[in-house]
Amino acid sequence: MRMTRKGFPDDGEKEYADRAFEGLDLKGARIESRTFVACSFRNCDLTGAVLRFCKFRDCRFESCNLSLLKMPATSFQGAAFKSCKLAGCNWTEAAWPKINISGPPAFLDCVLTDCVFMGLPLAGAVIRNCLAKEADLREADLKGADLSGTDLAGALFNDTDLSGADLSAARNYAINPSSNRLKGTKFSLPEAMSLLYSMDIKIV
Repeated sequence: MRMTRKGFPDDGEKEYADRAFEGLDLKGARIESRTFVACSFRNCDLTGAVLRFCKFRDCRFESCNLSLLKMPATSFQGAAFKSCKLAGCNWTEAAWPKINISGPPAFLDCVLTDCVFMGLPLAGAVIRNCLAKEADLREADLKGADLSGTDLAGALFNDTDLSGADLSAARNYAINPSSNRLKGTKFSLPEAMSLLYSMDIKIV
């Protein structure tokens, strides 16, 4: 397989299925109008890359650096990210189909610092054991989502639907119960005590 100087296959293909990509250097690369189905990416560097009009369906990313990735009109249906760096990614510029059979992306042990998820349909999403400092989760639909074990220091919550979500062992969050939906949300002590800080009460 021939490689471009950025490390991406220069084979003229537009669709890849069941392919494994490892160790690719894609820093600052521009990749447009390509479809990946059930592909895996391991130890790849896409720092500052631009993925435009691409589709990733049921793909897996492991130990990849995708910090500052740009993804205009690119979809990630059923994608899974494990031990990846995704700092500074604006997920609102991606494509979010109304019907997503494969479900939203899953993030396990990832760095999501400064990521923007504002207003996105993330019901049932998995954001487990991640570092999501300063992430913007305002107006997001996180019904039934799994945020367990995630560090949410400085993360923004407002009009966020966390109904039925799992925040057990999540930490450093500041969530105002009066401005977010928390019906059936699972919290664990002592972190859940932070929910009382926004109330005009005294604890003795």
